[in-house]
Amino acid sequence: MNGLVTDKRFARVLDLPISFAQTEIRAGGSMLVAAFPLTLFQRLELRSLTITLINILTPNIIPAYLNTALGLCSVGLYRSTMLTSPLAYATYIDQTSTANPFSPCIIETPGTYVVIVSNNTNNADLSVCATGSIKLFY
Repeated sequence: MNGLVTDKRFARVLDLPISFAQTEIRAGGSMLVAAFPLTLFQRLELRSLTITLINILTPNIIPAYLNTALGLCSVGLYRSTMLTSPLAYATYIDQTSTANPFSPCIIETPGTYVVIVSNNTNNADLSVCATGSIKLFY
C-alpha cells in the first residue's frame, strides 16, 4: 500500500465509531458493544478507545477488584468474549483513560473481533461510558 489514496481505495475504507452511551453495568458484569467479522485480505485498525466512569452506583462501598490489571472498569478489543487477553484496552483506575491513538492496533488475521466494556469489581455497580474509532480496510 502506498501513500496515495485514490477514489477506488477510499471507497474501500470504512470508518466505524464505537459508541457506548452512559450505561449501568452490574458488579462483575460486561457488555458486548460491537462485533467486527474480518475475512481474508481485510485489515482492521483500532484508532482509539476511551473509557469514562460516570458514577459508582452502589453507595458507601469500597470497590473490590476481580482483575486488578483491568482497573475498576475497562473497554477492550478482544478476539473472543473471554476478558483475559485483550488485543488493546483502556482501563479506568482513577481517571478517564484512552488507548494510545498514536500507536493503532492493526489486525489482519481473519476472525470475529469484539469490543467489550466490563465492570471489574465484585461489589460495586458502575455507570460507564466508552467511545472509540475503528477503521476497516476491505
